[in-house]
Amino acid sequence: MRTIYSLNALNWRFARLESPGIPLPAPESKVWQDVTLPHVWNKDDPSQTGECVYQATFGMDARQLEKRHFIEFEAVAGVRKVEMNGQLLGEHRGGYSTFRFAMDEALVEGANTLTVHADNTRYSDVNPLTGDFDNYGGIYRDVKLIEVEGTHFDLLYYGTQGVEIDAEADGTVKITPHITGGEGAMARYAILDGNCIAAACEVSAITGRDVTMQVEYPRLWNGKADPHCYTLRAELLREGAVCDAVELGFGFRSIEMNAAQGFSLNGKHLRLNGVAKHQDRERMGCAFTRAQLDEDMAILKELGANAVRLSHYQHPQYFYDLCDKEGFVVWAEIPMLAMPDANDGVFENAKSQLTELILQNRHHPSICFWGIQNEIAMMGESLEMYDKVAKLNGLAKQLDPSRLTTAANLYCVKNNSQLNFIPDCIGYNLYYGWYYGEMGDYAGFIRKFRNDNPGVPLGFSEYGVDCNLAYHSETPRRKDYSEEYQALYHETVYPQLTAEPAIWGSFVWNLFDFGSSIRDEGGVKGRNSKGLVTWDRQTKKDAFYYYKAQWSEELFVHIAGRRFVKRSGESTTVKVYSNCSEVTLTTNGREIPGRQTAAGVFSLTVPLDAGALELRAEGTGCADSITLEHVAQPEQSYIYVDPNPEIDVKNWFTMQDSGEDLFPEDRFSIMDPIGEILDNAEALALLETELPAIAHDERSRKYRSMGLIRIINRMPHKPDEDFLKDLNRKLNTIPKKTEGRK
Repeated sequence: MRTIYSLNALNWRFARLESPGIPLPAPESKVWQDVTLPHVWNKDDPSQTGECVYQATFGMDARQLEKRHFIEFEAVAGVRKVEMNGQLLGEHRGGYSTFRFAMDEALVEGANTLTVHADNTRYSDVNPLTGDFDNYGGIYRDVKLIEVEGTHFDLLYYGTQGVEIDAEADGTVKITPHITGGEGAMARYAILDGNCIAAACEVSAITGRDVTMQVEYPRLWNGKADPHCYTLRAELLREGAVCDAVELGFGFRSIEMNAAQGFSLNGKHLRLNGVAKHQDRERMGCAFTRAQLDEDMAILKELGANAVRLSHYQHPQYFYDLCDKEGFVVWAEIPMLAMPDANDGVFENAKSQLTELILQNRHHPSICFWGIQNEIAMMGESLEMYDKVAKLNGLAKQLDPSRLTTAANLYCVKNNSQLNFIPDCIGYNLYYGWYYGEMGDYAGFIRKFRNDNPGVPLGFSEYGVDCNLAYHSETPRRKDYSEEYQALYHETVYPQLTAEPAIWGSFVWNLFDFGSSIRDEGGVKGRNSKGLVTWDRQTKKDAFYYYKAQWSEELFVHIAGRRFVKRSGESTTVKVYSNCSEVTLTTNGREIPGRQTAAGVFSLTVPLDAGALELRAEGTGCADSITLEHVAQPEQSYIYVDPNPEIDVKNWFTMQDSGEDLFPEDRFSIMDPIGEILDNAEALALLETELPAIAHDERSRKYRSMGLIRIINRMPHKPDEDFLKDLNRKLNTIPKKTEGRK
């Protein structure tokens, strides 16, 4: 039988290597540190990259050596090599998926030393090439030793359990086994509904032979309404004895997408009200416990969402299991965030990561979408890009024709771009009212896109604004980073996204704040603060409760502005978010009349008396209270001090109608990757003159694939629009020595 040993509790040692490929430190060297797994070595400074090494020793006896052994890593950050007793077992390139290596040729009786080299350096042929999220390093998920008989389900089949499942809504189940040493053995399959056997069969254990089974009157996996799951138990038998067994959860359901009607689950329209989620936590990186994933799921359930985009990479199996159990529709994706034309290596790596993502997770009924790219047009588009994205889409369909493919485009992708027509449906990452435009521009975008592309299913894969809980305002405005502006933004934007029934779904960016070492804005370094909940999961922002009022069935009231304690003036506006039909507010015992200004939003004008003001809101069986303080002058600590308030960079080129070719294919522009500009002597000289801070910044060389305009927009002292136009014109005079964009 299969036996699984956790190796997390071994006496692991860790060391940083000064440079790749150098000999390991001596065993007695002080550079070695004792660590416990899972482990992230750069959680305190995620900008650090490089090769590190983990080492542990375990024993094997003669009886164990008679069996087969595999080492399993649920994920290791970066490019890694694994050695056993100095013998190379293999290399894996990708930091988010499960992988295994066979160990038997390297094992010995007695002590065995396992060595793992993990390198989180940004390699030019490993995804992601770049990204607005932290690049952690280390063995950050579980490590296991798997012991099996000679006859076993193939553990080297793309990190899977060696069994594939296709389940249809009519109860048909197709099982594709991958078996090692199956000659003369039997395979037994049972579909379990709880403790009851819904279907069973026994066949010869021949690898690659599909087995079809039928469940009569299947109970469908129906999202949050009824997330019913079944279990497939697959066994291999020799002379009647079980020699290997695995179990996989799955569900019966059907999904459809229609440009005019949106997404349907089991034949019924379901508007996807979603959020996106990164996997990291403050002070922990991405090494966390199942209990912490349970906490994330509890917050997601409280919000009342019905969908989640697990960005921008494969997440832990356990969280997909939770989504199955709780009925959340999942968008799963690979970290394809840049696709340089000349880099075939990164394309091949994307195919590898997509294959692992799909084959390791296709049994999850919660997963309805395979995401094949995110914002790859940041540096422009090309025919080669279209061809590669189409091939990724084709690969996804080949591996799993039952699910929808999708992708996330950013604002500069025009309506007629081929990127909009490759996957089954498209999402847009739009930030009107924050990086560009106005909060009310979403409705116009929807109208134009639907008019231009009536056959393309449209959703919104990202939208949001940054919020620092220290900042507050009675008159919130763009880029004041106040909690009030974030709430107002979502109050304004979300109704526009739901007004058009054909919009198949929208995903708030983000459920949680997350780490991004390249950021320094809004008074906080190293963080993207667009979350509805703080990075440590301790505080739910006011915007969280706005969405709870839209989505949750749990009756509640929440008084917004509880951190906006000190208020000046004769009166103040107080908002209450609630899904109750009526809300009453009292101040120091006096009832204050108010009115519902929008779905889930009650607005009240409250007189400010001297001293403390006790506010209490009551709904149907629920209440909330806060305390405010009247002050003579506005509290200065609530105001974000913009280091360059007179400058507000706008991407003018997204709104220009002159027809001027601002970004010629054969000449440089501000849209080109910073690496290409730095590699051209004339362009580099121009940048050294015009923007020396960027030209000489080490980060410009580190994030080579990032567009120059994106780097400029993140400068603490941003140049104005006229400067950008002039810089672009000057770059346009410099010919590219390479082929450039097609």
